[in-house]
Amino acid sequence: MLAESFKIPADFDFKKYFLSTFGLYKGKSTKEVTIRFTPEKSKWIKDQIWHKDQKVKTLEDGSLQISFPVSDFSEITREILKHGDAVMVIKPEILRELVKTEAQKIVKIY
Repeated sequence: MLAESFKIPADFDFKKYFLSTFGLYKGKSTKEVTIRFTPEKSKWIKDQIWHKDQKVKTLEDGSLQISFPVSDFSEITREILKHGDAVMVIKPEILRELVKTEAQKIVKIY
């Protein structure tokens, strides 16, 4: 708790501010994330909007590839892990490593 107070600017638009984010984290720079869902999982994912600027591509085998910008990997990492082996991080490599490290931690407790 701080001694000083903060006043939200009158022209602040919450929806507009967070429209460009994935989840709640917002930063000055973004990185393009590309993930691919298996053909089976794609049936459930294909109509979801993950980000207003997402690019969706259906591949020949029926898998679905989604690309969109994120400013922080925290929430997208959790979202990827939620889908288990039905999703794979294509890029960036640092996100692949974060998901891999977390998956290895999970394996250790089971």
